[in-house]
Amino acid sequence: MRKITCSFLRHLAAFFLLSLTVLLCASCNNAKEKPTYKIGYMNCNNTEETLKRFLPLTRYLSDKVGVNFVAVPVDTHEFETRFKSGEFAITHTNSLLYVILKERYGVDLITTEKRGQFGARTAGSLIAKKGSGITKISDLKGKRLAFGPMLAPTGYMAEYDLMLSGGINPEADLAHYTIPNGSHKHEKVIYGVLFGQYDAAAAPVLDLEVMTRDGKISPDDFTVIAQGPLIPYCTFAAPKGTSPELVKKVRDALMALKPTDTAEVDGERVKVMKSSWIDGYEILPDSEYDAIRNMAKRVNMPPYQKF
Repeated sequence: MRKITCSFLRHLAAFFLLSLTVLLCASCNNAKEKPTYKIGYMNCNNTEETLKRFLPLTRYLSDKVGVNFVAVPVDTHEFETRFKSGEFAITHTNSLLYVILKERYGVDLITTEKRGQFGARTAGSLIAKKGSGITKISDLKGKRLAFGPMLAPTGYMAEYDLMLSGGINPEADLAHYTIPNGSHKHEKVIYGVLFGQYDAAAAPVLDLEVMTRDGKISPDDFTVIAQGPLIPYCTFAAPKGTSPELVKKVRDALMALKPTDTAEVDGERVKVMKSSWIDGYEILPDSEYDAIRNMAKRVNMPPYQKF
């Protein structure tokens, strides 16, 4: 009986040791198979909206690439500082911020987002309320104008450039200009014109399209004074040092994304493209961003700003 008991205990101990070894190996393998990387998403309107939009896309990329991606919302003006600290393996920003990161740190372009009637490109426009008598850029002299965020390529830079090319210096020729506080600035400036708070505004063409589609405004309410050229929309990029294999997998996964693809968020399967407000992705050459570079130089904006 004693021999049987000792033998049983030896086998039991061996079994537990073997099980522990298997579990540890499995844990090690999982850790090796699932490294974690952060994707920095530039906030458009606010942190909550940014996470809601891009968490499904981040989960989709994690599944397709075979790593753990973490979505990190970042305020536009903090993006460069946090990027410099090496926090992100992948970046998602507006096209002007991409140019800044490209010129200063050599990021590599991955894909450009498609949304709205112009796909991977969009434009800025100057608008006034219909019937206001403001129909051309020279009519803006002495008027009140609202811009979107200062680093917005189609909510500030393109319209500033339009005015300079049309003979209006926003710093000297307007009665005044302003940038609304808080989030949803693009909508605020459009509504500001509609309800008479401003005489004119810098309105991204995509925002006019989306607000019209959602029934918030009617195109008949506004006069488009001028529209800028089409320039690339929001952009995925990778810092120097990000594994080329990882970049390729991310690019392939984005290009393969279909409207029917889903990802699990909080126990629910959601459609990735619909939740992210995107129509797909396109691979543009970096030269497509030269129009933004030229605008930034004319308007004296980063990364070419001179004091």
